[in-house]
Amino acid sequence: MGSAEICFCFLVTPQTLRILSLQENAESMYINWFNRITTFMTLRMFEQMKRFFHISEPVRSLPRCQWYHKLLPLADELQQRFQQYLRPASAVAIDEMMIRFVGRSFHTIAIPGKPIPLGYKVLALAERGYTFGYIFTSRVESFAGQNAISEYQNPIKLSPTSLAVLKLCLQLPYEENRFTLYCDNYFSNIPLFQVLRTFGISACGTARINSAEFPKVLKVDKKKVTLAWDTLSAVQVREVLAVLWQDNNLVRLLTTAHSCQEHDGKDRYCRRPRETTRNRAAVQGVWGPQAHRNLSVPALTADYNDNMGRVDIADQRRTYYATQLRVARNWMPLFFWLLDTTVINAYIIAHELYPTHRAYKKDLRWKWHEDLAWELVKEGYYELNPEHARHRETNPHASPNGSSCPGSIPTGNSHESRRKGYVLKYYELPVCRKQPVKHALQHAGKERLCVFCRYLRTPSPLLSPELRNTLLSHPQAPRHNKTRQSSYQCSYCQLFLCKEFCFSHFHDL
Repeated sequence: MGSAEICFCFLVTPQTLRILSLQENAESMYINWFNRITTFMTLRMFEQMKRFFHISEPVRSLPRCQWYHKLLPLADELQQRFQQYLRPASAVAIDEMMIRFVGRSFHTIAIPGKPIPLGYKVLALAERGYTFGYIFTSRVESFAGQNAISEYQNPIKLSPTSLAVLKLCLQLPYEENRFTLYCDNYFSNIPLFQVLRTFGISACGTARINSAEFPKVLKVDKKKVTLAWDTLSAVQVREVLAVLWQDNNLVRLLTTAHSCQEHDGKDRYCRRPRETTRNRAAVQGVWGPQAHRNLSVPALTADYNDNMGRVDIADQRRTYYATQLRVARNWMPLFFWLLDTTVINAYIIAHELYPTHRAYKKDLRWKWHEDLAWELVKEGYYELNPEHARHRETNPHASPNGSSCPGSIPTGNSHESRRKGYVLKYYELPVCRKQPVKHALQHAGKERLCVFCRYLRTPSPLLSPELRNTLLSHPQAPRHNKTRQSSYQCSYCQLFLCKEFCFSHFHDL
């Protein structure tokens, strides 16, 4: 079994495989691949494939601290590619990602408040959902591969967590561009922000009351002191600005990218917070009876709320079509996470290059995953049987495949389905109608539904509403949105078409 088949099986979910196996219009070009994967692959065959699947050379014994060793060649290569093909914007965020795994491992972490309460924790640097860098973490071994940073020559001592954040930030092209890092209170501290500033990287994030070197004057107990809404206090500690702001609750922030001037506020559409005995007076004085209101908030809090969720966007996109399976080997969940992250990053790059393509719209994410899986099958097929592939490319009656494998096109796009008049939502007109040959009407001796009438009748995102209305307004167009039957067909395309209107417009559209 080739590598393309293995990637196909991991990328396509079992539900998609069942749907694809029921399609009777799979092209003969891919029938061998299609049958081997969707029809003749038994449960035992798939289990054997998963059993012997590996991505690095087998090692007889590994020390416990090198639990990520099997993933290291692939993880390093992918991280290098992620940083090569996209340069992030100025606002980046660092946060934790969880990979679900409930098996036996010394390195899983339990966080009850997370959507995934048990599994591996990954420290990730992301920008708009694009995962730019990552470090695997462990419950017993801290951060994986945490080596000395050659660029770090500052006498300020940092904790292992801060060193991991610094290592991710130094992977950015900070010498050529300016970046602002956003992080939560788990990572924010004054020594880290001061060291990042020496490299030209500004930072902003919430802080805990016991974070390193946080000024004592701002260590106010929120349970004992109630301040007026929008009360703002700031203290500078070694080029880092420590801020205390009264919102619905006391908010502590650290920043090296903002100031606390009066004109630095930004307007935001704020929702009325829940009233308690402690904040009732402040909430009623600011919001009154309104549920929402436009308020001026400090710029650093507005920027933090706008940019902190960039890692969460990657988590959200990955959960839509996750490929992770139930496994016993402790490195397999990390592989599935790398596979999903690669697919999401490729989707973001493709969306940036071709923003108007229909496969990159929000409601067609399944089309991207399906096309990607079939392109892997197509690549493997061209390597195994190039002569048959070239023969299928020169066949004038081959179904249009666009950028994907013909087997992945929905029912209605095969040659037999078109002859029967089966036209669905994403029907594509065949390429044979544009061949520079003679297209003539001939009597077929039987009647079938007109393909072009059905095409105009079915609302499709591939045909603009303006062009569709223009065609239907023609005097010879089908009336009342009906599909006519015809006993004539094109001599070359072999499709049934109406003699008066559809034949000419089908070949000229």
